[in-house]
Amino acid sequence: MPHTQYDENWPRWVQASVAVYFKEIADDNSFKSLVEGLDERTTAFQEAPERLEIRVNGPFIIEQSHNYWHFEVDVNILIFSHMGGQLPNAYSGTMIAGFMAQGASNPIPVFKYGTGLEDDQSLIGCLTLRRGSKESVKVFHFGEINREDRLRQYGVDVNLEMNICP
Repeated sequence: MPHTQYDENWPRWVQASVAVYFKEIADDNSFKSLVEGLDERTTAFQEAPERLEIRVNGPFIIEQSHNYWHFEVDVNILIFSHMGGQLPNAYSGTMIAGFMAQGASNPIPVFKYGTGLEDDQSLIGCLTLRRGSKESVKVFHFGEINREDRLRQYGVDVNLEMNICP
């Protein structure tokens, strides 16, 4: 049986799938959002009363046994909320964090996204919350980072994993 090599497309497929998934959650809830490295940081985005930035780290991939691959992905979602903004209550940033954290609890499909010959948008697997990790989803409240603008900052860190046997 031939040995399956690391696929050079895996990082792109994983990052694109995770970015699309979390961006859709933000869009469905009318939160202004951007994916770091993909979307432009416009003035309108920067001035939005509530906004979030999505960062995808990984995948970190190891071949655990012959042709059995384990992926780990970390997602960082940075949330900015102006006190008295679109959601004029003290918990608006926490509410946004809750929506994003809830979305992380569902399986996240990984598709072959792209424009190359192998990018047929077929499903290669699903990322789920990392098992055995002390904290698969963490919500942070950094507090008021700009007193003049009354800007508060929150974070959601998500640890995901997936196994595939191509």
